[in-house]
Amino acid sequence: MAREIMAKALPSEGKGVKVFYGEFVNEDYVFGYISRLIYGESGIQNIYILENKFWGRMLFINNNLQFTSRDEFIYHESLVHIPMQSAPEGKIKRVLICGGGDYGAAREVLKYPYVEEVIIVDIDPRIPKLIEEYFPELLPENPRDPRLTLITEDAYVLVDKYVKEGQIFDMVIVDSTDPDIGEAEKIQELSHALFGIDFHQKLLKICPSGIVVQQCGTPFTMKNILLGVYKIYQEVYSPKEIYVYRANIPSFGSDNAFIMRCPFRDPHIPKGKEIASTLYYDFSVHTGSFALPKFWKEILYP
Repeated sequence: MAREIMAKALPSEGKGVKVFYGEFVNEDYVFGYISRLIYGESGIQNIYILENKFWGRMLFINNNLQFTSRDEFIYHESLVHIPMQSAPEGKIKRVLICGGGDYGAAREVLKYPYVEEVIIVDIDPRIPKLIEEYFPELLPENPRDPRLTLITEDAYVLVDKYVKEGQIFDMVIVDSTDPDIGEAEKIQELSHALFGIDFHQKLLKICPSGIVVQQCGTPFTMKNILLGVYKIYQEVYSPKEIYVYRANIPSFGSDNAFIMRCPFRDPHIPKGKEIASTLYYDFSVHTGSFALPKFWKEILYP
C-alpha cells in the first residue's frame, strides 16, 4: 500500500492571513479559532476582525469576543426586546444606548414604530465605521432612520451632561464590553465606569421612571461581574424593581446574564405586539428568560 508523504500547497483563501487565535476565558481556559485575520488595529482599544468558516465574521475588542455574525441576533434581541416588551406598549419613546456602536441594539429598538428617538453614544469612532464595512447586517433596516443619532463620546461624560441639562429617557441600554471588576490596578477596560454606583445614580436621574438594562457577562466564567452589578443595582434602585434574565449565546460558551431595573409590573409577561422580524425572540422565549439556574439564584439570593 502506497504511503502518501508529501501534500499539495493549500490554495490562497483571499484577504487576510490565516491564524490560530486564542481568547482567554478563564485561568487555563482558552477558546481557539482557526480563522483569517482581516482587520487589526490598536488605538484606545485593540480591535480585531476574524473570518471563521463556522462563526462567520467575529469582532474582538481587547482580545474579548463581542459577537459573531452567526449568532449576534440572540444577544441583541435579548438585550432589547425583553425590556421593551416589559413596559406597556408605546411607553418607551426615547432610548439612550451607552456603548452599542455596533448598531445591533439600535437595529432592534427601531423595529418599534412608536419609538421616537434613539441615541447611541460610543467612545470609539472606529466601531461604527467597521460595522458599516464588515458587518452591514447589524445596521438598522433604514441606516439613515431620522430617529437615530450617533454620538462619539464617553458615555459617562455624556450622561453627566444630560443630568445637568435635565434630559429624560424612557429606557437606557448599557451595551458595553465586559469590565475588569477586581483589583483597581488591573482595571483596563474603558467600560469600567459604566458598571459603577456613580454612573447608575446618574442614570436614575435621567431615567427616573423608565427601564435600565445592562449585560453582565457569562456567570459560569465571570461570576464577579453579575454579582458586582447586582449589588450596585440594589444600592441605586428599588430592590423590588430589579430583575435578572438570561440568554444562551453559543459563541459565548454559556448563558449570558442581563440585569434590568423595571418599574413596571410583571416584566416576565410581554405587554406589546409580537415582533415578526426576529430570529430568536418570541413571547415564549421572553417568559422563559426569567427562569434562572439554581446556582445563579444561590449566589444572587444567598
